[in-house]
This record gives sequence, structure tokens and C-alpha cells, in this order.
Amino acid sequence: MDVFVNGQKINLSQKNFVAKGGEGSIFKKSNTAYKIYEDLRKMIPLAKIGELNKLNHPSIIRPKDPIYSDQKHLVGFTMDWLGDGTVALCKLFTNTFRDKNGIEPDMTTKLVENMKEVIHFVHQNDCLIVDGNELNYMVNKDFVTPYLIDVNAWKTPSFEATAIMPSIRDWTTDKFDKNTDWFSFAIVAFQLFVGIHPYKGKHPSYKKNDFINRIKDGVSVFKSEVRLPPAARDFNLIPAGYKEWFFKIFDHGNRVPPPHLPGELGRVSVQVHLIQSTDNFEIRELAEFAENILFHNAQYNLTKTANHITIGKTPYNVKSAEVVFTPLEQIPILVKIVDNKIKFKALNHKDPEIDLTVTDMMITNNVLYLRNRERLMEMDFRVMGGKVHPVIKRTWNIEANAAQLFSNIIVQSALGSAVLAIPLSTHTKSAFITKRISELDEYQIIDAKYENRVCILTGHTSGRYDRVIIIFDEKHDKYRIRVVKNIDYGTINFTTLDNGVCVTITDDDAIEIFLNRIDKPDVKRIEDPVINSTMHLIKDGTTLKFFRDNKLYKIKMK
Repeated sequence: MDVFVNGQKINLSQKNFVAKGGEGSIFKKSNTAYKIYEDLRKMIPLAKIGELNKLNHPSIIRPKDPIYSDQKHLVGFTMDWLGDGTVALCKLFTNTFRDKNGIEPDMTTKLVENMKEVIHFVHQNDCLIVDGNELNYMVNKDFVTPYLIDVNAWKTPSFEATAIMPSIRDWTTDKFDKNTDWFSFAIVAFQLFVGIHPYKGKHPSYKKNDFINRIKDGVSVFKSEVRLPPAARDFNLIPAGYKEWFFKIFDHGNRVPPPHLPGELGRVSVQVHLIQSTDNFEIRELAEFAENILFHNAQYNLTKTANHITIGKTPYNVKSAEVVFTPLEQIPILVKIVDNKIKFKALNHKDPEIDLTVTDMMITNNVLYLRNRERLMEMDFRVMGGKVHPVIKRTWNIEANAAQLFSNIIVQSALGSAVLAIPLSTHTKSAFITKRISELDEYQIIDAKYENRVCILTGHTSGRYDRVIIIFDEKHDKYRIRVVKNIDYGTINFTTLDNGVCVTITDDDAIEIFLNRIDKPDVKRIEDPVINSTMHLIKDGTTLKFFRDNKLYKIKMK
């Protein structure tokens, strides 16, 4: 069977076959798993893959690249291959497996803490696990490192969850939220500590396996009337903080987060204020800073002002530097060019060192590109021995004198022929697309920005400025182009949400909304007194935000 990933043909044969489940089949090649759906009606939407891609945690085995058939139908997605040695988490419930593998109580505590940290990370990124049952976890052979699987069923900002196992569901509510996730986690964690479901065991008023009514009634194993099976482990093996939390959750119906959540100060806690509401938009204030905002990245909760870079809640006294994060450990690295040399500073770590002559740089998808004339170097950061090591991952050729680096895109002129070069790399793959755009030949390109298959350029020709909007298909083979002539020159101000909706503020202070699809040419234009060019549009997944002066806002269309 031939399939296509990022335009590359992949042959999957019987020797690559791993397993077959209810949705489809799993194949494995090198370090990549390929999930192929048999019933395409069950296929996860492409936009949901995009929303899950922000969950770049080493313990989350998320969908990565879409897989297409030779008829160009979306048939599946790739994932990281876990490798040999991982086991299903439910095995750790039993005394036999624990004894055989020397699993001590402190190892269980560490595993539970690591699971809690991953779930907290999921919640920080506006997603819910919903079906956090024990079969959706795998455990590394160290028995303390969890992996969360079946991620495609999770709830994301734009998509509902698609499954939940009855045994870990909170039957006291019809809604799913962070607390129902923590309830499911509590049930699984309790079984790791004690070896029994907290609503199992014999009770004289309930039939066997009637855990649904026991959850609703708050009749857990903590009740004195419940008789535990002999294999159940001593409750004293449960750490005190967790024992108290389990008692509140299971017996008293309190729905509260677990003790000592990791990284509680990792994000700014703000109160949302309604600032203005019109017939078209509702605007709410999210945060305020001491200085005017120059840049904000919602994915990393990073805000840049004239004299500071704030990551989460922590401000750093930094001027004129860019920030990139190590792909796995998420260590912030300050990047700056000084006297044509690249300089790195790792926050709270030893500074990375490398001797490179650099004339320009660009950060796209948290990938750093350094330019030295005709060489564009894609950088990677690896943490070894407590130190961050920068390495050149790959080198691309660009025009030495006729290439300009803009925002996420390079505009080149090859003997007068306009070519766009678009870096699409992530920390797991390298990708670089060049596309000849003859419609740009007449222009001197002044500014350009690319985001999620949408490119907007400002070009000068015949004494006027034009705005050129280019929308690419998924493979960047085809494109649709629209030209707005004779505009007032200004900053290109647009963002493309993860669901493909592009929002831009025009030179006459109107909002235009369109899709990043070449088969959808319609543009919706809205004129509203609240909209003007001082609003710097940014995205947070499928949520539209903007900053103006020293404040960050959320804007919602009615």
C-alpha cells in the first residue's frame, strides 16, 4: 500500500503491520507509526490534528502529519513510535507484575506525579483528555515515565471528545471539564497505589460492578461497609496528600484539582474584563503590562516589550533579542546577532556556544533559521549533560544578494523572476518549499508575512503600493491570488487561526475574513468603529486575540 506524507510516497507492507483495531490499522516504519483508517467517516479532521499539534510534550503521542492516499484522500496520520519496552499502565495495578519487575511504592508516586504533570500541561493548552482510562496510558520500562495515547479522541478548543470509558467517568455530571479529567486521573492513580478501583469491592447495598450508582452516591472503598479483595494493597502506601484528596473526591463528591499541581506559576492568571461590545464584536481585556507590547506568542505565553521578555509570569530584563525554545525541554534561549556573530543565552541554564557568522535570522514554528549570504541554516537545540548545545540541523541554499527574510517567509528574485521560499520545519522534520510566483515579478516587495498557507505581501509598482494575498493548497503546489491596488502603506496585520480562518485588518481599518482554501474565494468585510490598525492581530489556536499599547485582548465575533 502506497501512502503520501508531506508529499513523499511511503510504502507500507505486511512487514510494517503492527495491529488492527476498531478504527483501522497501525503500521510502523523506522521511528514513525502510521495510523490508517478503514472507515474514513471516523477519520480525525485535519483541523483537529492541527490543534493537537501544539501539545508538544514528550509524553504525549499525538497525531503529527496527515496521511493521504494516492487518490489524495485523507486516510490517517503519523505518530511517534514508542519503541520496545513500554507496557500498558493497567499491568502496574497487579501485585504479580509489580513484584516481578521490582516496582516500589516511591516509583508509583513518581509515576503518578508525572502523569499529573502531563494532564496539567494538556489543560494549560486548552484541551481535555475526557477518556483518561488506564488503557490510554503506556509506561516506559523505567516504570515512572508515562505516555498518553489515543490523543485523537481528546477534546480540543474546536472539537468535542469522541469517547469515554464508563469506569472512569464522573457520573455526577453531564459535562466534561478539567475537574472531570482530574476525577478520571484520581481513579487510575488510586488503582496504581492500591490495585483496586475506588468504587469496587463488595458492599451489601449494591450489586457487583454497580460502580455507576456508587459514584453517584459517593460510596467508595473508604466506607467501612466495603469488603476489599485480598489482593488490595495497604491504604498506607498512598501518600498523605493524595489520600486526603482521594477521600474528598470519592466520598464527599468534591471536584477539586490534585495536590501540588506542577507549574502553577507558569502562566499569567488574569481576570477577563469586557471592554467593548458592538453589533459585530465583543472585546475582552486579558492582561496588562508595564510597557507597550511589541510581540506576543500565545503558544508559549511569551510577551516582548522594549526592555523585558515575559514568559508566563516571569519577566526577564532583556533588550533586542528573539526567543526560541528547546523542542523537548522548553528551555527559553535568547537569540541575538552581535557583530555578525550569533549569540545565545539560555535562561536558567549554561549559555549555548557556537561560532557562526550570521547576517540575518528568522524564527518560524519555534525553529531558528540563521542566514549567511546564500546559506540558510536550520538550527536545532539538544540538551546534554545539563547544557544546551546548538547544532546545524540542515542547510538550505537561497539567493546570496536577491533574497529578503520577512516574517516566516523569504522573498527571492532569480534574474527578475519572483520566488517565495517558505520554511515549514518543525523540531521533528525539515521542510522547505520554493514556489515561483510570476504575478510578483512587477513588484518591489517591501514587506511580507506567511502563516498557515496564507501569504500577504506589500509590493510597490508604478508609483503605488499594492497588497497581494496568496493562498496555497495543502501541498503548496497550487495557489490563488488576489491583488488590492493602491493601498496606503502600513504594517501587514493578519493572522490565520488553526481552523483555517484568516483575519486581517486592511489599510482603511476594516476587517476582512476568509478561509485558507483555494476553493473558497469568498471574503467577508466588516466595517466597525472599534476596529483600527492599532490592533495587532495574533492567534491562540482557534481564538483571535490582539494587543494594543500595553494590553492584551481577546476579540470575538458575534
